[in-house]
Amino acid sequence: MIGEPDGTRIVFRSNRTAVGDPYQKLTSGAGAEELLVTSDQLKTPSDWSADGRFLLYHGTDPQTDNDLWAVPMVGDRTPSLLLKTPFRENNGAVSPDGRWVAYMSNESGRMEIYVRPFVPPGAAGTAAPAGGQWQVSTAGGVFPSWRPDGKELYYLNPAGAMMAAPITVTGATLEPGAPVVLFPTRIYGGGADIQVGRQYDVAPDGRFLINMELESAAAPITLLMDWSPDAKK
Repeated sequence: MIGEPDGTRIVFRSNRTAVGDPYQKLTSGAGAEELLVTSDQLKTPSDWSADGRFLLYHGTDPQTDNDLWAVPMVGDRTPSLLLKTPFRENNGAVSPDGRWVAYMSNESGRMEIYVRPFVPPGAAGTAAPAGGQWQVSTAGGVFPSWRPDGKELYYLNPAGAMMAAPITVTGATLEPGAPVVLFPTRIYGGGADIQVGRQYDVAPDGRFLINMELESAAAPITLLMDWSPDAKK
């Protein structure tokens, strides 16, 4: 489930009409759910651009696995392909200034975090022109999210620790810095993609909201000695 930046709408996936389509609904609860995109592919929404104009999702293609798509949220809602390769690309996240899209891909043989320019959707079914790609993570990573000012990119490493990589933009070039560990987590799913979506978010003031797994303590055992249920009171 993805919330619009101004908090008025949410987008969620439902299989009520197909394998899995994105719907939107007002957060006030008023009105009915509205179908946004339908096709024979499973579609999972992952991010909403900061200006509210575009919704990102990844669609599952039997030939190319997950591909990145964007659909305009105003005007003609014809989805456009952002990135399609023989590898798995999913969980796209648009930078706060709308210029870049971060995502996770297994093109190296394991999931890593990458960034490339975000070109707003044009003609339906046409991929955005390539304009450079930069790998951000160095030892595996999943579920990218931008710092509110766009100067860092967060993600989870394979151990489930929260990572941060500085991002420097010079003209049309983006330069990621060396990632550092911010803090360990007990986030649900750890540092793997268990197909439940990103289990954390970053507030405008920089605080993290994380869906944590509670520590499971064994239930205490009570042992009754010389107990006889048939004994007379």
